[in-house]
Amino acid sequence: MGNILLIEPNYKNKYPPLGLMKISYFHKHVMHDYVRFTKGELPAAFANTKWDRIYVTSLFTFEWANTIAAINYAKTLVDSITKITVGGIAATMLPDDIYKDTGIKPVTGLLNEPGKIGLPGDECIDQIVPDYSILDDIDYQYPFKDAYFLSATKGCGNNCGFCAVQTLEPTFIPYIDIKEKIAAIDREFGPKKDLLLMDNNVLRSPNFNQIIDDIIEAGFGKGATYINPKTGKTVRRYVDFNQGLDAVFLNEAKAKRLGEIALRPARVAFDHIEDRKIYERALRLCAQNGVTELSNYVLYNSEDFGGKGRKYAADTPADLYDRMRITLDLCDDINKDLPENDKVAAFSFPMRYIPLSAHERGYVGSQWNAKFLRAVQCMLIPTQGKGVGSRSFFEADFGKNSDEFVRYLSMPDKLIAARGKFSGGSRGHKADTEETVLSRKKIWEKNQVKIKEWNRLYDDLGEEKVSFINLIGDNEYLPDKVLGIRPDTQRKLYLHYLTTPRLIALLGMIDKDSPTYSGLYEYITVGFPQFYEDILDLVCESESQQQYIFKNFVYFFGKNGVTDVLTRISKIDFSVDRQLKKWHAECKKSGIAYIDFELIRIYCRYVDLGVLSSSDHEKCYQAILKMNMNELATILQGNLNSFSSRIGENLNQEKGQAILKLAAKSIVSNIQMRLSSLLEE
Repeated sequence: MGNILLIEPNYKNKYPPLGLMKISYFHKHVMHDYVRFTKGELPAAFANTKWDRIYVTSLFTFEWANTIAAINYAKTLVDSITKITVGGIAATMLPDDIYKDTGIKPVTGLLNEPGKIGLPGDECIDQIVPDYSILDDIDYQYPFKDAYFLSATKGCGNNCGFCAVQTLEPTFIPYIDIKEKIAAIDREFGPKKDLLLMDNNVLRSPNFNQIIDDIIEAGFGKGATYINPKTGKTVRRYVDFNQGLDAVFLNEAKAKRLGEIALRPARVAFDHIEDRKIYERALRLCAQNGVTELSNYVLYNSEDFGGKGRKYAADTPADLYDRMRITLDLCDDINKDLPENDKVAAFSFPMRYIPLSAHERGYVGSQWNAKFLRAVQCMLIPTQGKGVGSRSFFEADFGKNSDEFVRYLSMPDKLIAARGKFSGGSRGHKADTEETVLSRKKIWEKNQVKIKEWNRLYDDLGEEKVSFINLIGDNEYLPDKVLGIRPDTQRKLYLHYLTTPRLIALLGMIDKDSPTYSGLYEYITVGFPQFYEDILDLVCESESQQQYIFKNFVYFFGKNGVTDVLTRISKIDFSVDRQLKKWHAECKKSGIAYIDFELIRIYCRYVDLGVLSSSDHEKCYQAILKMNMNELATILQGNLNSFSSRIGENLNQEKGQAILKLAAKSIVSNIQMRLSSLLEE
């Protein structure tokens, strides 16, 4: 009996690691070993456990960093890497890269041949019952786990250029009996609610009718139900051909058979605009045969591909939009003559193409750019992974036509997320107080102003739209780029992509004698003063701000800017001690003599102890706003004895101690010296 460790890298995924589940069953019931499963690293309780074998699975190649981290972690748990077996999708697709990065030669493909992992009988692993019990070893909750994870076929046979199946499952197996496996799972682990079939092209099988018969016999005919063992409630069962149905192989007879099972949803790929007629025919066949819950996989960001006996051109943003709209239009056409209970619904799931050899998600197709790809992700956030199925949502989120779609793709991400109507009681904000609702509404209103201005400038681009899209295409918005933008409209529009800290960084780069300075000063303060308000917010409200923020602010806006800062902080009686301290240091460094923020800090100590009369308080207040430091010092000097006495009275009280801490180097003697020095000057 040995100790076996199964490791799934610490990435997010919907479905449990089926390969590791089968390996677990093999080791437990064939080899009679102890098996432990972990996602990421083991709990501390297993720190001293000696492992005889470790298996590390892999998923998509773009999860490379997590996969390599998991393998390297496994290497710390054994005295020899010969005890580690690496397999799965990424390992099969890029075995040489795995070996180069880890020194471990992975096992590729399915575990359906003798000797793959060097144990007797290991050729059976691919067809073995998965061990559901290992899922109890971890806290991670897979969104889908109460299901039979099975395959009724293997492989595909289409050999599409963008697909990994031809490498993972090169041989098409037309029939696998699922009934026996379902019965075994029931005996070992109890019945499961749903049936999730991982077939890559089930419609291609000449045994399709037998597969449908097996599904019905297993208890998943149309209308099938299931009693939840935890709640006792009867719920509907579902069949899901998770990898999708190939529209090319769907005909009337097969559609009729699909209508006999509890299929939800029927997933039909719509990877290329060239497949429109085939796709539309498939959805109509499904609807005509009682399959009313439909979805599609919409591949985007892809290149020119060959597959299914034809050539496909690289897709464009307009292609993605059109395919999603085609689905909505088709559903409307199908439903126009159907009763309410028989109407179909279809959800589109855009899926970003990433090359099979990619180690990360950053690939950009020839007809796309990084900005557009990021924008699509932003647009999909509200769907919460449930797909796009509502026309009203689609047109609000993606636009009423492909040109409007490109407009939204070009919009800054922060504004994409801010579109739509404000709802005080929207989902996710049920516990909001009246104050927080008003705060959110204020932010929403500011964003609507920004959206309106962005749209105005975008429309003003005219024939410059293409060059501007090229400018923002890298999705990296840097202050120094602004200095190289010559067209005025493009320059102004580009400012909307900068964060406020980056906008302030830009202010310090501009030559005040240049036309760029006057143009930007006018636009920020007059043309679109919302920018100026955002800058003031950051300068006045951020305690952790970097030194350059105030430095650049004063450099660009001068004494008028300082006046606006003082006006802003006067609303809270100048009680921004950390900012005042930083501003004083910067003014001293830059030789700015018209304002003394250290003196304002001293004034705040007077206020904290209630030293000043109402009259003197108001005089100090006005002196600060007018930047009359001499008058301020005079008033504070006149109240110095009272301040000193009040400190002594409160020395042993919390307030007195707090004041002393705040004053730090500005205790009474230093204050006196400071005031005297100022008055002499």
